[in-house]
Amino acid sequence: MKKSIRYSFLLVAMLCSTQAIFAAEPTNYYNSALGKSDENLMNALKSIIHNHTEVSYTSGLLSAFKKADTDKDGYIIDIYSNCRYKPSDNGSSASHVGEGYNREHSFPRSWFGGEVAPMNTDVFHVYPTDIKVNSQRSNFPYGVCAKGTRLSYGNYVAKGKLGVCTYPGYSGTVFEPDDEYKGDLARTYFYMVTCYKDELPSWPGSDQLNYAGNRYKAFSTWTINMLMEWTRLDPVSDKEIKRNEAVYGIQGNRNPFIDHPELAEYIWGNMQGKCWNGTGEDIPATITSPVNGSIIDMGTVTVGNQKEYTINVKGEGLTTGLSLVMEDNEFFYVSQNTFTASEVNSGTSLTIGFATDDEGTYSNLITLSNEEVATSFTVTVTAIPEGGGPTPPPVVVGDSIMEDWEGCNTGGYWTDVVVGNAFMWEFTDAGIWGDPLRHGELVCRFGKSNCSAIEMAEDVEGGTSGISFWVASYGNDSNANLRIDFSTDHGASWTTLGDITAIKGILQHYTLDTDLTGAVRFRIVQTSGSRVNIDDITIYGRADVPQPVLKGDVNGDGEVNIADVNTLLNIILGGEADAATMVRADVNEDSEVNIADVNAVIDIILSH
Repeated sequence: MKKSIRYSFLLVAMLCSTQAIFAAEPTNYYNSALGKSDENLMNALKSIIHNHTEVSYTSGLLSAFKKADTDKDGYIIDIYSNCRYKPSDNGSSASHVGEGYNREHSFPRSWFGGEVAPMNTDVFHVYPTDIKVNSQRSNFPYGVCAKGTRLSYGNYVAKGKLGVCTYPGYSGTVFEPDDEYKGDLARTYFYMVTCYKDELPSWPGSDQLNYAGNRYKAFSTWTINMLMEWTRLDPVSDKEIKRNEAVYGIQGNRNPFIDHPELAEYIWGNMQGKCWNGTGEDIPATITSPVNGSIIDMGTVTVGNQKEYTINVKGEGLTTGLSLVMEDNEFFYVSQNTFTASEVNSGTSLTIGFATDDEGTYSNLITLSNEEVATSFTVTVTAIPEGGGPTPPPVVVGDSIMEDWEGCNTGGYWTDVVVGNAFMWEFTDAGIWGDPLRHGELVCRFGKSNCSAIEMAEDVEGGTSGISFWVASYGNDSNANLRIDFSTDHGASWTTLGDITAIKGILQHYTLDTDLTGAVRFRIVQTSGSRVNIDDITIYGRADVPQPVLKGDVNGDGEVNIADVNTLLNIILGGEADAATMVRADVNEDSEVNIADVNAVIDIILSH
């Protein structure tokens, strides 16, 4: 009994000390964005900040202004004038500067379609400003005007002017804010196009935006250049920091470009193509996939036919591109011999092809390298006679496994369980055929019902890092749309991973990244269109992150006891741990290692 009491006291003491360490949250707020670059970085930031509490237009915003936009004396900080307004000086109309303030959508709401939630009341871009100056600004873009009209009335003077843009690249009417707030507004704009990245393509837009031309970067080119100048020349101020914290308390999300102003450089500026590590410092150049020294088995191919296999190419911190060299150029070929640094840092793919008229097992050493880094891997393939050779057995996912339908029964459209050469599948109005648009001899084809699907009838164990496949509309059939789902509960429920379009007459390759642990299965569902060919479905594993055998067994000794609590606390307090231990340490599977995992281990111990 005394021993049990001592252990309980020790656990409580350790828990209390650990909770004190984590009082300064959110220390891991941007963890999911680490190691990413360009659009992948922007997507990660969007996922972090998009979901937030929506405030009401009148009482909600006015209350927010009191918390986020007042000085030490309680007066409203007006970014458009030198007026000192009390929070009660809110109004709706004015004849002159100095007659009250109202709500300024710094990112005009006409650009996103009007009174559309949640953009319309997102406090990060709605500021309290002088009514008259707000009216003058209207919905004109921000810009630079050497000669412009600055409103004033007595001692009340606007902090901004309206005029013809003199910034290179645009000659329309713009509103130029004063220098002290140019950086603030640039970071506000970075927030808006990041938080609402998915919504932005459907917005009416303005001359400030050019999604069609610059895609995820959202802004017109002249705006990108100008906003980057503004954020560099006007660094984050105490006012912005206070406002960021206040809005975080109100909405539950933050402006990452205030917390980490260098992020703008990684998306729009001088650090494009490089991976963000949370500090703005350069990341050492590395190639993470394919793994150096790894062996990739392409499976089998009948003599006289071609076989293609697609792998991920991924790195971080690269500043120069990679070149590809392979030993065997007689039987093997590749989709490309060079990769840009941006492609590799963001993650791309390489297709390796093979063809021969002679039976046998073939191998090829392939090297990807630049002056900084290199990785070499071996590709193997077995050529078998026509109609002969065994079907390769299913492979437990480590690097990747491909379903290419070779050797499967053919003909007809089935709604049944089908045995592939990698997995068992549940087909709905789908079959195996020898169509022209294929790799190898056979391909999966959806029927005309517009509700075809193929679903894995068994799990991939050990998690997945992605799925890729080749698709095309069959024959002269029109384009078709497909949805890719995944399940982590053995097919009981499904989550949408992404949507793709099968193009008429063109076999195209698609890759969708995942970061899933445990048991995973996928399905491909047709949502519109007619017949579709699907070939070479490749599932990429998480060989670098072994999965735990026993929940709570953090140290991997096969037992769950006080030693696992000590291991967890050592990690939380800054101790080093390998990748496998870090996975086991996430006991409650929330993608974080913290005090909650300690509590989970204790619950497991006490339940035994």
